[in-house]
Amino acid sequence: MEVHEIPLSRLRADRDPRLAWQLVAGFKPQVATLRTAFDELGIDLVVVGGLVNPHSAVAARLNKLPVVWQILDTRTPRVLRWAMMPVVRRLADAVMYAGGSVRSLHGLRHVAHLPNYVIPPAVDTARFVPSERARISSRERVGIPHDAQVVGTVSNINPMKGVEYFVRAATLIHSRLPKTYFLVLGEQSGRHTRYHEEIKEECRRSGIPKERFIFAGASEHVEEWYPAMDVKLITSVPNSEGAPTTAMEAMACGVPVVATDVGAVSEVVVDRATGFTVPPLDPAALADATVRVLTDAPLADRMSRAAQDRAKAVFDIQVAVKRYLVAFEAAKRHHEERDQ
Repeated sequence: MEVHEIPLSRLRADRDPRLAWQLVAGFKPQVATLRTAFDELGIDLVVVGGLVNPHSAVAARLNKLPVVWQILDTRTPRVLRWAMMPVVRRLADAVMYAGGSVRSLHGLRHVAHLPNYVIPPAVDTARFVPSERARISSRERVGIPHDAQVVGTVSNINPMKGVEYFVRAATLIHSRLPKTYFLVLGEQSGRHTRYHEEIKEECRRSGIPKERFIFAGASEHVEEWYPAMDVKLITSVPNSEGAPTTAMEAMACGVPVVATDVGAVSEVVVDRATGFTVPPLDPAALADATVRVLTDAPLADRMSRAAQDRAKAVFDIQVAVKRYLVAFEAAKRHHEERDQ
């Protein structure tokens, strides 16, 4: 796809007045830049990603283009949701939610008159597949034995992802299965330096040998890393997730997922079928579920097959395309009727 990058200020849950001023001062020229880009590129419909990025919706309305507004997660604080949903109601021609839980949290009443759909993210199940070759090569890259059990997570290192709960769960798992390896794949942002130090301290206190707790950094080929895992953890905190793509990717690779029940996670991970969902902020529950998968080979095998089947049937990219087209056509019809 052709990609054009345009810097935009956005709404933030921060009391720093400079951030608010950046949004106000930059809004009009940024909208103008978007309008020009829409014209030059011959755009027919605009998809807005997230509540805190209204620029493109405003630009689209001024250019008389239909707007599909995606609401992706539950991270937006209540006061911003309260402020932004009337904006969605006014500017959107259709609304897409990443999950039913996401729709409930944002209040369907705000957009009940608009076409609205629950459409989770998609995974390319031709790219994310079980692979013995990838399992071996990824493990060799970071020094994990071929026959070791590996608990992993794919997560940027930030507080919303609850990485400290991954470490605390790992500590409990290690006490019961001391030969287990732990793998974290994700980027460390400069905005969360203090949090990174806290995670390092959690690792030091865990008692897990350094060679068994591996931070592999970010990767452009994450599909090569899921097969290295025997269980994939999602340890996100409340008010953080939508429908996590990493769960779908792991499932497509045949990896059972143990996840905290936040956002629309339970709409992706079927408890006791494709993995387990557990309460958030509970390392013991994460550890218990993970140990159960690691110590019950028939259960792990059943969950692996069920995860693959669900990823292909529900979250495959071709399935998503059909859902998107329904929402796009509905938005076009609503736009035409509104402008009559």
